[in-house]
Amino acid sequence: MNTELFFSLLVTIFSLGLTLIGIPAQIVKNHQERRSGQPLITILIAMGFYASSIVLFVLSQTYLPLIAFSVGFVMWGITLGQYFLYRKET
Repeated sequence: MNTELFFSLLVTIFSLGLTLIGIPAQIVKNHQERRSGQPLITILIAMGFYASSIVLFVLSQTYLPLIAFSVGFVMWGITLGQYFLYRKET
Protein backbone atom coordinates (compact mmCIF):
# COMPACT_ATOMS: atom_id res chain seq x y z
CA MET A 1 0.00 0.00 0.00
CA ASN A 2 1.48 3.33 -1.00
CA THR A 3 1.67 6.25 1.42
CA GLU A 4 -0.87 8.41 -0.38
CA LEU A 5 -3.50 5.67 -0.33
CA PHE A 6 -2.81 4.93 3.34
CA PHE A 7 -3.32 8.55 4.38
CA SER A 8 -6.37 8.86 2.13
CA LEU A 9 -7.85 5.92 4.01
CA LEU A 10 -7.04 7.54 7.37
CA VAL A 11 -8.59 10.86 6.31
CA THR A 12 -11.68 9.04 5.07
CA ILE A 13 -12.09 6.95 8.22
CA PHE A 14 -11.69 9.87 10.61
CA SER A 15 -13.84 12.16 8.46
CA LEU A 16 -16.60 9.59 8.28
CA GLY A 17 -16.37 9.12 12.05
CA LEU A 18 -16.82 12.82 12.63
CA THR A 19 -19.45 13.12 9.94
CA LEU A 20 -21.51 10.08 10.91
CA ILE A 21 -21.23 10.42 14.70
CA GLY A 22 -20.37 14.00 15.68
CA ILE A 23 -22.48 16.07 13.32
CA PRO A 24 -25.66 13.93 13.56
CA ALA A 25 -25.38 14.12 17.36
CA GLN A 26 -25.36 17.92 17.05
CA ILE A 27 -28.34 17.80 14.67
CA VAL A 28 -30.35 15.65 17.10
CA LYS A 29 -29.40 17.88 20.03
CA ASN A 30 -30.46 20.97 18.06
CA HIS A 31 -33.80 19.32 17.25
CA GLN A 32 -34.46 18.30 20.86
CA GLU A 33 -33.58 21.72 22.25
CA ARG A 34 -35.28 23.59 19.38
CA ARG A 35 -32.24 25.84 18.98
CA SER A 36 -29.01 25.85 17.08
CA GLY A 37 -26.08 24.61 19.10
CA GLN A 38 -23.53 26.37 16.89
CA PRO A 39 -22.99 30.03 16.06
CA LEU A 40 -23.56 30.97 12.42
CA ILE A 41 -19.86 31.80 11.90
CA THR A 42 -18.83 28.30 13.05
CA ILE A 43 -21.27 26.68 10.64
CA LEU A 44 -20.08 28.84 7.73
CA ILE A 45 -16.42 28.16 8.49
CA ALA A 46 -17.10 24.41 8.62
CA MET A 47 -19.01 24.51 5.35
CA GLY A 48 -16.18 26.54 3.75
CA PHE A 49 -13.67 23.97 4.99
CA TYR A 50 -15.67 21.06 3.60
CA ALA A 51 -16.35 22.84 0.28
CA SER A 52 -12.72 23.80 -0.27
CA SER A 53 -11.61 20.28 0.68
CA ILE A 54 -14.04 18.80 -1.84
CA VAL A 55 -12.64 21.03 -4.59
CA LEU A 56 -9.07 20.16 -3.58
CA PHE A 57 -9.83 16.42 -3.65
CA VAL A 58 -11.41 16.72 -7.10
CA LEU A 59 -8.52 18.78 -8.47
CA SER A 60 -5.91 16.43 -7.01
CA GLN A 61 -7.95 13.39 -8.09
CA THR A 62 -8.03 12.06 -4.53
CA TYR A 63 -11.51 10.60 -4.64
CA LEU A 64 -11.52 8.38 -1.54
CA PRO A 65 -12.03 11.14 1.07
CA LEU A 66 -14.41 12.95 -1.30
CA ILE A 67 -17.30 10.78 -0.08
CA ALA A 68 -16.82 11.65 3.59
CA PHE A 69 -16.37 15.35 2.92
CA SER A 70 -19.44 15.47 0.66
CA VAL A 71 -21.55 13.88 3.39
CA GLY A 72 -20.03 16.30 5.90
CA PHE A 73 -20.96 19.28 3.74
CA VAL A 74 -24.56 18.04 3.56
CA MET A 75 -24.67 17.52 7.35
CA TRP A 76 -23.38 21.04 8.00
CA GLY A 77 -26.00 22.26 5.51
CA ILE A 78 -28.66 20.64 7.70
CA THR A 79 -27.15 22.38 10.74
CA LEU A 80 -27.26 25.68 8.83
CA GLY A 81 -30.93 25.07 8.04
CA GLN A 82 -31.59 24.38 11.74
CA TYR A 83 -29.85 27.63 12.65
CA PHE A 84 -32.36 29.64 10.61
CA LEU A 85 -35.35 27.43 11.48
CA TYR A 86 -34.86 27.66 15.23
CA ARG A 87 -33.72 31.29 15.16
CA LYS A 88 -37.18 32.26 13.98
CA GLU A 89 -38.89 30.29 16.76
CA THR A 90 -37.10 32.06 19.62
